[in-house]
Amino acid sequence: MNPNEEKLLKDLRHHSNDHSPTLSPHPWIKEKFQPTFFYLDGHADLLLTVRALIYLSIRAINPELGSDDVMERNEEEFIHQAMTIANRLMPVGEGALMDHLNLFYREEKKAKKGE
Repeated sequence: MNPNEEKLLKDLRHHSNDHSPTLSPHPWIKEKFQPTFFYLDGHADLLLTVRALIYLSIRAINPELGSDDVMERNEEEFIHQAMTIANRLMPVGEGALMDHLNLFYREEKKAKKGE
């Protein structure tokens, strides 16, 4: 094992508990994953979240289409819901892992050029 591989393994062992993975293997569907931190309070929360995403998508495509007082009054809440979903689905843990792997490959590339 070369020194870069040893360093990578040491770094991965040291940082293995620094983060939680965003995706985990799906328990029933083989070769599929599910988000770890995507959770809802219940069916009503799911429906409201989907409604928020649809509304924001419609407004982004055509701001004049589908506009009414009730939806516009709730627009700030819809944006908040969409940002919460995006935040929960961001692969923060995997990003840390990728940083270690990228560093390893950069070091390997440097070592090969130096040979």
